[in-house]
Amino acid sequence: MTTTLGPYTVKEWLATPVGEHWQLIGGNLIITEESYGNSRLAKEIELEIGFYLRQQPLGTIERNVAFRFPEIANADREGVVPDLCYIPSDELKKANLKANVQEGVVPALVIEILSPSTEKIDLGPKVAIYREARVQEYWILDWEEETVLIYRFAEAGEKPVAVKSFDDTLTTPLLPGFSLELPKMREALDAIRRQG
Repeated sequence: MTTTLGPYTVKEWLATPVGEHWQLIGGNLIITEESYGNSRLAKEIELEIGFYLRQQPLGTIERNVAFRFPEIANADREGVVPDLCYIPSDELKKANLKANVQEGVVPALVIEILSPSTEKIDLGPKVAIYREARVQEYWILDWEEETVLIYRFAEAGEKPVAVKSFDDTLTTPLLPGFSLELPKMREALDAIRRQG
């Protein structure tokens, strides 16, 4: 279920209750719900990238960090909370540890996991927001359909450069030598399905 209220500005977004998954999309406050499947998949991906980054200290992988991108058009009407993001070390230096929302920090890779409450914004307005903010790569995972859309905005701004299935392995030039084996992600979800 998605709750939408608006129109609002970033100032009003920042005043929303702490701990809620509020995002500001096109001036509308949107609260989204995270299913257990989404949460579990995010955790598995975070562990894989996190392990890689312990070996190759290029930056950090973060979950549910709020971002505002001051350089984009309508910046006072947009505020996002990606499921996961990779922030390289040079951008990490700009982070404000005391701030609820990071302003001016641009993740190199954003990962969103589709759910009924996020599908429309993840596949629609967020593509434009991340492209305009100069996020380099955007993965959209659909764990029910077992697909991944991959955007690399320098290669193609409007459309995914690849569509992968959960039979494939994901790689990215942003993390040299890293690979995410999607069959392992399927196995993690299947283990939960078998117990349920």
